[in-house]
Amino acid sequence: MDLNTIKENLTFPIKAPQYRVGVDGFMSFANNTLTHDGRLRCPCVKCVNNKLLNPDDVNYHLLQYGIMRNYSTWVFHGESVDQSRFLYPKSLEKWILKSIGHKWRDYKCLLKGKGYDDDTDINTLYDNCPDDDVDYDQWVSLVNFWRSEEGKRRSNRSKESLEKAKVKPIHTTGTKSHARVREDMKKSSNKSPTRTQVYLKCHQHESEADITNQIKNVATEQGDQELDLDDDPVSKVLGKDKYGRVRGLGLGVKPSDVGDPSYPRFCNGLNMSTDNEAAVIHYFRRLEGVVQRLRTRVKRQGIIITKVKRKLRDHDISLSDESESDADIFSSKSDSETEAEHDNQ
Repeated sequence: MDLNTIKENLTFPIKAPQYRVGVDGFMSFANNTLTHDGRLRCPCVKCVNNKLLNPDDVNYHLLQYGIMRNYSTWVFHGESVDQSRFLYPKSLEKWILKSIGHKWRDYKCLLKGKGYDDDTDINTLYDNCPDDDVDYDQWVSLVNFWRSEEGKRRSNRSKESLEKAKVKPIHTTGTKSHARVREDMKKSSNKSPTRTQVYLKCHQHESEADITNQIKNVATEQGDQELDLDDDPVSKVLGKDKYGRVRGLGLGVKPSDVGDPSYPRFCNGLNMSTDNEAAVIHYFRRLEGVVQRLRTRVKRQGIIITKVKRKLRDHDISLSDESESDADIFSSKSDSETEAEHDNQ
């Protein structure tokens, strides 16, 4: 089936037979982009290419939730595209997908606030579809999910988490990301700013005055000493970060990303001209870790070999002792036999 025909079929409503034919065509087309473990990016309105699922689950999601409305060029599923429009370092791909998923979730929250109410009849909610922005079938899928037990459970969990939050930070950087603020601070001071400095720079709202003042006081007490993320002023005031995340530095930042990425010493003198510099440094650090583990293994093997040699040496000594004792017994027997023969004569 022609690719344009497949895409045209996917514009029909979810329950239409043409849409199901389009899903079959998409799955056949995307089979060449399976990962090494047989998974595929799911382009449904719920996963928005941000999750890797097995093909059966992707097929189910497309039939249940529908395909993304604006996913017209299947860049994640094998369709060729003008690469000059999407030149970015490979290391940014995860951040881009996370950012898209984050914006999509925010947009769904906006839609829920405008057109959904738990106490309204579900048929009335169907009629509240914002026709100028959302397909009717996708709106029905959203309403059905919000009304389901799973949707209610997630909503209640999010509300409880928000109520338990120690502070609700309000950044004052506008559309400028925390990463850009951090980079500007790095360029102006010729060194990487600390997480505390970035947080204070990005959070200057008057409602956070008490929190920022506490952070400043802790920073003054600690001085200029370098601290781990768990012990810096932000963690002291706001509490420790969740596992694998860093508060106040933007989307997708991990603890290993914080700090000035220095080159390993065996890279000194190399001219790092690649655009994907961070990935190269990360690769070398992984190699260094592998070498360290190999050294540890060799050391353990050396200890084992030494023990085996010692046991073999002890075993050889015991064998030699046994042979000497046997020789003594044999010689004593010979002497007695000689004496007996002499007596007989």
